[in-house]
Amino acid sequence: MRAQQFLSYQFTIVSLGATLNALRKQLYYELRDLDLRVQSVRLSRAESDQLACTIVTLRCPARRRRQLGAIALRLGRSPGVRRLHWQNEAGSAIAVLPA
Repeated sequence: MRAQQFLSYQFTIVSLGATLNALRKQLYYELRDLDLRVQSVRLSRAESDQLACTIVTLRCPARRRRQLGAIALRLGRSPGVRRLHWQNEAGSAIAVLPA
């Protein structure tokens, strides 16, 4: 049996400060449902009417990449999201979604 190939991915979500926590929770629940673990999280805090940012890094088997894309699309369409950037470990942008 072939060993699973895991790659690192990074989601950068820029949203209104008031919606950042809800978006992070949504992302965590969806990743948990796929049995994926978050490696690191970086946050910038802002007032509720200002933009804030969270950067979430995770490792994912190559076979689940399509499901990560679906998560990115759903998050990118969420109210309050101004930009969602998803990239692989090499830094290549997979999706950049202006809201």
